[in-house]
Amino acid sequence: MKLLSTLIIFAASMLVAAQDITPADVLLPGFPTIPLKLIPEYVKLYNICQDSNINGTYVAVRYGDNDYTTFKYNQCYPYAIDGNEAEMAVFCKSVTCYSNPNPDCTGGAVPPVPVPLVAKLFLVNVADFVQLLGQGATCQQNGIPPPL
Repeated sequence: MKLLSTLIIFAASMLVAAQDITPADVLLPGFPTIPLKLIPEYVKLYNICQDSNINGTYVAVRYGDNDYTTFKYNQCYPYAIDGNEAEMAVFCKSVTCYSNPNPDCTGGAVPPVPVPLVAKLFLVNVADFVQLLGQGATCQQNGIPPPL
């Protein structure tokens, strides 16, 4: 088992060698690990989020195949833009979010329950589940520290 762990970390290090984050940031003990095939996209989105010059940027999102954007605190984060659904999101800061029934984040929170998300978390839209959550979200900064 230790050999397998070493091989996985080695493979991940080869994929992210030239990036700003390390395999230890991606393969966190006690935290859901990222499938190896998603590590390059995770690293890209994480770095886009971290490198954003916009104060308060907390997430980078890929819509469709190749449309990348970031969102800052209290900005509406629609789950689809121009017919392209959010396919993957990586949070570089911890936030508390409220899902909204409309893509412009109007209509109140549905459900009216805050959802805390920690930094370094990634979300992948499998089977278009994002549409079941609503049409958009607004997120505010919180004090939850990222995983070690």
